Amino acid sequence: MTEDHQQDDKIVADAPVERLPAVHDPDVYWESLLLTTPDPEVLARQHVITAARTDPAHAAFDMLRTRLLQALAEQGWSRVAITAPTRGCGSSFVTANLAFSVARLEATRSVVLDLDLRTPSLHEVLGIRPPHSMADYLQGAFAPEEFLLRTHPNLAFGLNATPQNNAAELFQDTMTADVLDELSDLLCPDLMLFDLPPALEHDDVLAVLPNVDGVLVVAGGGVSTAEDVAKVEQMLSEVTPLLGVMLNRADGKLSF
Repeated sequence: MTEDHQQDDKIVADAPVERLPAVHDPDVYWESLLLTTPDPEVLARQHVITAARTDPAHAAFDMLRTRLLQALAEQGWSRVAITAPTRGCGSSFVTANLAFSVARLEATRSVVLDLDLRTPSLHEVLGIRPPHSMADYLQGAFAPEEFLLRTHPNLAFGLNATPQNNAAELFQDTMTADVLDELSDLLCPDLMLFDLPPALEHDDVLAVLPNVDGVLVVAGGGVSTAEDVAKVEQMLSEVTPLLGVMLNRADGKLSF
């Protein structure tokens, strides 16, 4: 395992070379993930307010965290997709802040995957350069411990910096379902967050929905129209339970 180093405001993370033996102890796999600490200044610039918790607006994400975990527990669910009607609504902003909020619950383990393959951005939000591409990981080229990066003892990210234009086809490949199932089996996360592209942009979101339990929709204040939100609600609710629609206002706050 090599040490992290700084380059262009991003942390470059190298994954372990050797794979772990085929054991089924989640603790072993969590400990095997490379631990990488994001730069607090980068997080502040990217408005990840739940990291430092100095902005009172972080309370809205704590509220979302608690409501979401309660709803999932009632149904025995763990996989949540986060999307938006169009670009500019802040779904990645919500994903990152929700993840850091959940990480405050020490007994809750979470995995976050950047599945906006056409325009990946979570690596920029965190200031971390991923070791491999998400497409290669979803095709089974790497084991979880070679790809995922821990920012907390109970929070791991699967990041991507390599855009892919065949996202919908990749999501519908049976290998993707197998890889996500393997991840669930090995790490046993209490929560899996999938940061998805806009629902009205391509068929990527529809393609990945069979692999999730429910969907959160982020509407952007001054960006999303009522018609856009209605279209997304109708489209997604026909496939996967809709967990809620939240408004990400221009001031960086949420309303429900």
